[in-house]
Amino acid sequence: MNYNRSITATVYVVNGERVLLHNHKKYKTWFALGGHVEADELPHEAALREVREESGFSVTLVNTEVAPHIELARVNRVPAPFCLLHEGIGSDEEFLDFIYIAEATEDAPHPEDGESREFKWFTREELIASDMKIHIKNTALAVLDFWKTQGGSG
Repeated sequence: MNYNRSITATVYVVNGERVLLHNHKKYKTWFALGGHVEADELPHEAALREVREESGFSVTLVNTEVAPHIELARVNRVPAPFCLLHEGIGSDEEFLDFIYIAEATEDAPHPEDGESREFKWFTREELIASDMKIHIKNTALAVLDFWKTQGGSG
């Protein structure tokens, strides 16, 4: 069997103590915002582009970096993902997914044409009670935990 391994970037957008998910057009289930990294992009650039296309939000990625400052001369440091996931293991399509966190200052998504139209801000309690994919639920819960203790205003 031939595997299609893709690099993707996913963003869990937070606002207060809520995380934004959308009902994915193709998979018909709740997902964070994100998609494939294009040939001319780094993962964090794809993350910002996907959030803009899918929600209309202009966001800044949350700094989750834990490594100390390192003198790099002409080498650039890029935003560290919250985590990396290997998804779809053993299926026809697998993903190396760079997971990021961003804060939204807006409440109402306004996606570009052709994007999903169903969005929901999930609280911790709503995530726990949901029957969504376990990796989405547990990552969203971990993001809210991080946000509450490290990330910002939540």
